[in-house]
Amino acid sequence: MAVRIRSLLVSGPISVPLSTGRTVRLSPGQESDEVPDVEVAGSDKVEKLRRRGLIDVETVDDAAAEPAPEPERPRSRKRPDTTE
Repeated sequence: MAVRIRSLLVSGPISVPLSTGRTVRLSPGQESDEVPDVEVAGSDKVEKLRRRGLIDVETVDDAAAEPAPEPERPRSRKRPDTTE
């Protein structure tokens, strides 16, 4: 499962430290790319930022994360060539 982190700040950037040591830097109102939920689960630093109202962590719906399949195109019917 994946999550997205969104900055709730109105001015200035914020750095969100993840469990693996990576950091996500977000501008005010910016949303991160999808991040594995294990990066934020149980992280005291992420939880502290959430409690202070600086970030929001949203679960990404798996169905929404996958691209929609392309609709099937109708097969064209070829007309027999009647020109001689």
